Amino acid sequence: MHTINQLLQNTEVRYRRLFETACDGILILSVPSGVITDANPYILYMLGYELSELLGKELWQIGFPQDRLVAQDVFSNLLSHGYVRYEHIPLQKKSGEPLNVEVVSNVYHVDDQKVIQCNIRDIADRKRADIVAAAYHENMVVATTQIINVLSRAAFHRDPYTNLHQKRVSDLCVAIGGKLHLPKDLIEGLRFTALIHDIGKIGVPSEILTKPTKLEPYEHELLRNHVKVGYDIMRQAEFPWPLAKALYQHHERLDGSGYPLGLKAEDIIIEARILAVADTVDAIANDRPYRRGIGLAGALDIIKEGRGLTFDESVVSACIALFSDNNYHF
Repeated sequence: MHTINQLLQNTEVRYRRLFETACDGILILSVPSGVITDANPYILYMLGYELSELLGKELWQIGFPQDRLVAQDVFSNLLSHGYVRYEHIPLQKKSGEPLNVEVVSNVYHVDDQKVIQCNIRDIADRKRADIVAAAYHENMVVATTQIINVLSRAAFHRDPYTNLHQKRVSDLCVAIGGKLHLPKDLIEGLRFTALIHDIGKIGVPSEILTKPTKLEPYEHELLRNHVKVGYDIMRQAEFPWPLAKALYQHHERLDGSGYPLGLKAEDIIIEARILAVADTVDAIANDRPYRRGIGLAGALDIIKEGRGLTFDESVVSACIALFSDNNYHF
């Protein structure tokens, strides 16, 4: 049978092994003085110090943070909550070179005394990866913008009405997304999606698109097929947003009465639900070649009637608020 002392000794040995071999820097601080009482080999390697040079120092003396008053606030916050985490903290190497790190600190008891353990991770590689990812995203946005502009110009030459409609719908989608406080990246993708949401009308005979009289049932079916054509065009390319899926779903309705799949509720992605409202408002409010528009007030009444039934309730509310409270206009 192991005695309690043997168990404690074994635990201490295991902890010491982890402490000595960890690939994160570890500092042990005393409470309440906050001075460094121990440091593992990795933090010595990271900062370029000998152990004797770190012992007795406070964190602000190695740049976390360099302002002593701020350091005292951080230390007080740590003692109050028992845990703090900071990213992109500028520690300072012995050479004076700054080092961006992530610091996770915990307060715990050892032999009835409080100590603080600070786990410190070098995040330079993460920062470089973030910069590369941001550059990739920016290049993707530029490339997407060029593709969308090309498709938009193609639509304009074939059907000027549809092109202008798409631009108005795009502006309204972005405004709705902002009103709903959606992530910036999602709104960005929504803007692109709306700018080409009717690109599938390239596959609809121009005499139907510009027909000045009421469409026949078979002509309506040809027109409805634009969502499938648009989907087939856009799914051939890789985008960081679900452009093709949103194009395919923007005529779906919450109660399953839409097309082409009769999807319901949460099966319809948020981009398509926003697009459905913005598209309906603009299409009904303004004149089409084959019918007169009923004006903005009438269009808003239509989406009010469908709020929570055919159209997403929060999207409809945001759209109505834009026009009534924020003086939005096409």
